[in-house]
Amino acid sequence: MDAPRVAVVLVGQNPTPALLTSLTLPVDQLLLVCSDGTLPVARRVAEAVGRIAGERSVRVLSVGADPHDPASVTGLLDTVRRALGGKPWYLDYTGGTKVMSVAAALHHEQALPSHARAWRFYLDSHSDLLRTADTARPDHPVSCQGVDLRTLAGVHGAHWLSDRDPEPVRRFLNGGDTALARAHPNLPESERNGIAAEARVLSHLRRLLGGRPDTEVLGSRRVADPYRPGGSVADFDILVRHRHRVLCVEAKTRAEDVVARAGWTVAKARRVFGGATLVLFVYSGPVVENLREQVTAYNPALTARHVHVWNLEALTERVTTFAAARDAFFPSLADSPRPAVPVVIPRSKVTPDPAGGAIPGPTPPALHPGPGDGPLLVTPLGGSRLGALAALHAHRPARALVLPSRQSLRARVREAAAGALRAAEQPDAPPADAATLRAEGYRDRVRLAADPVDGYDSAAVQRAVQGWIEHEREGGQPVVVDITTGTKAMSLGLARAARHGGACATYQLPRDRAVVCLTHGRRELQGRARIDWSLVLSGYAPLTAPLGKVVTGAARDQVDVELLERARTELSAAASGSTGVWWDVSLADPEGFLTAQERPGLVLTFDDRAVGLAAPARQRRRTPDGPLRDVSPGSWAQSVFAATTHLNVRCDVAGTVVALTRPGRDVSRAGELVDWISQPAPGRGAATGLRFGEPLCPLVLEVDPAGVTDPTGALATDVSRL
Repeated sequence: MDAPRVAVVLVGQNPTPALLTSLTLPVDQLLLVCSDGTLPVARRVAEAVGRIAGERSVRVLSVGADPHDPASVTGLLDTVRRALGGKPWYLDYTGGTKVMSVAAALHHEQALPSHARAWRFYLDSHSDLLRTADTARPDHPVSCQGVDLRTLAGVHGAHWLSDRDPEPVRRFLNGGDTALARAHPNLPESERNGIAAEARVLSHLRRLLGGRPDTEVLGSRRVADPYRPGGSVADFDILVRHRHRVLCVEAKTRAEDVVARAGWTVAKARRVFGGATLVLFVYSGPVVENLREQVTAYNPALTARHVHVWNLEALTERVTTFAAARDAFFPSLADSPRPAVPVVIPRSKVTPDPAGGAIPGPTPPALHPGPGDGPLLVTPLGGSRLGALAALHAHRPARALVLPSRQSLRARVREAAAGALRAAEQPDAPPADAATLRAEGYRDRVRLAADPVDGYDSAAVQRAVQGWIEHEREGGQPVVVDITTGTKAMSLGLARAARHGGACATYQLPRDRAVVCLTHGRRELQGRARIDWSLVLSGYAPLTAPLGKVVTGAARDQVDVELLERARTELSAAASGSTGVWWDVSLADPEGFLTAQERPGLVLTFDDRAVGLAAPARQRRRTPDGPLRDVSPGSWAQSVFAATTHLNVRCDVAGTVVALTRPGRDVSRAGELVDWISQPAPGRGAATGLRFGEPLCPLVLEVDPAGVTDPTGALATDVSRL
């Protein structure tokens, strides 16, 4: 069979992988497949591809409003298959939701059974290689031909206000301090020093990187504000691109400004350029030996992998060649081969699947097994235990295998899973201790795989799951394989194992309390899962006294304790079910409290829902004994987003964040920045009520701690019924 000339590329919220794959695969026609919610993203990718590779035909196709409907995905791809009249096609399943990716990959395997492994790709973000399951074929580096900084910002929905370096910087570059002083004689010394520092860094980077292939160095750029015509929503001192990776450089004259601005700089950089973005701070003042450690202490998420900190003199003395700059700031690209043109995949390199790619085994049951059918269950274990615990509630298996990856947190998982299974089957019984779980046989019904799997090795996952099913299955016992947690490669291995064994592959929809079976469609869940939140909310403990009693001293200056207590009281009173209250224990840490504004101060749990309450203070300390300093709207918004990300890692769509501020404190601008960073779904606008389903879109509320309760407000929501 001849190599394909058509590629189907899935598009999700992050457009960069779809853009790179579209420019790399050697095809004449591209079909960008998205959902209605990501249509704007896919159209921006299509526009960029059309401009860079105009010889290719590009179409955008939507699977519809529900990106978790496997039938809509397979239906669309079947239409594509028929339209191609038997001609083959590549598939890149990197983008889209997990259901979209898995459904598309399985359909591709059925449509092209002999060559699917060689013609199905995913983009490995660590190595920037297009990978397939065909071990006879080398992986391929992505092509960045024609990609520039404007294109990368454009596919993320951002554009510059001006495409020139600022006039004062140009003055300094052309004539130094003298030229700048002549043109701007009344410029304050602090501003003149800042311009000089920015220009020196820009000049040094242009000497090292200017004119290199696949490399750009731009001076200051201001990003157009979508809320205020003619205004700027973010700015960058210097932008550097090597291939598709971006380095956002901020030049500072004072070391303390690095610590204060790091979080917001990372947030805006990722919003404009996506995940393949690093931040470099260069300060021109005296060397501060522990400045890098201060940044991490202020916000633990700002690791050295994402944020670099250099003194200007050290940078100009030690980073003196292109290779040194590349190795310092783009190490993953140092040894990667760079294709000059889109990769060509010769027919001779395609290795057909053994036995024509057929997948033997029984067919799935005619009806989806219900909780009373006692199925076998395989559920993966990711960075959060929430997905595995919810799967036990959803399927109530006779026996279950919890399959961890190398990145999973395994402590106490078997006991917690047994407790979740018991709570599902005996909802009115009080919680059981370990001895009771063992005596009643629940612990024996749950197994934790002894050897964790490689989450990026789809074939290894498939072998492990198939082996357990074949060993444990008795006759025609139904089997359910959960694909919710883990990498897409892991989910595909789970789904292929399910298909091989005639099992049902299911995906959880926590926001709707439903599961989607790839064979039988959607099914509502019975009841609400009882989650052991102590396993999910690491860094939090049950609150046994008023927050104002346990948070004392300088820690009260980092978060607004009164607002947290008011919101907790109102939401707990409105709930028709029980409420758990968890507090961030770092608030009692003499040093750790300095980062408390980057996390929800309180998390309220309602059965299988979690509401994080974040109230970053408008004045904060940078050191335990330091003075209080005003917080800009950008810094406040970044703290809200950091808290949102913190809860999202633990709870995904089962959690949401409410950001609290007092009236009259210019919340409008901070709210716009929160909205800009979180990118709500098209047409949704800023959230006006408490809801689940978009965990990275926090709700910003003005709350008066001494005011009268508004019975129709968001804090009057009965979360137990959501």
